[in-house]
Amino acid sequence: MTVIDIDEETESSHDLVGPVIRSGHLAEAVIDAVEEDNPDQDVMVLDRGDYVRVHTIGRCRLSRASLEKALGQSCPLETLEIDMPSFRGRMKTRTDEYLWYYENYGQE
Repeated sequence: MTVIDIDEETESSHDLVGPVIRSGHLAEAVIDAVEEDNPDQDVMVLDRGDYVRVHTIGRCRLSRASLEKALGQSCPLETLEIDMPSFRGRMKTRTDEYLWYYENYGQE
């Protein structure tokens, strides 16, 4: 698992899914948490200045536990939506995790 900075061309050439987060401390924590929650995936980040796109291929999991560990404080996932103006793929929400997926990846 590796965090990779990508460009727009790379982003459009894969079945990437995941959150789009406003830049800052929370975005850095989301990147760290996604990296922890998806150990079999490369985490791809496209920095657009005001926001970052955090993606994996096909399926991207973000757990509350990993996000809170990265932030060093409690953070209910629904509060993330304030700083998440968009996402890529389909999204399944639970109180303890968010899952973004492409087509049938999230059908569990």
